[in-house]
Amino acid sequence: MLSRPHSLFFWLVVIIILFLIATHPVASAHAVLAVWRAIVTLFTGLKTFMSVLSAPR
Repeated sequence: MLSRPHSLFFWLVVIIILFLIATHPVASAHAVLAVWRAIVTLFTGLKTFMSVLSAPR
């Protein structure tokens, strides 16, 4: 299903994303890196939280 997307919405989203990357490459790169760092921070915090919860008393 994902290998052959035929939806008009899919192609519209792809064209918009490619247009934004082409017109603002630095801003797009900063946005991608910010999202990546936020995800890493989230999972690091979850790991710390889980280790605190599972620590023996």
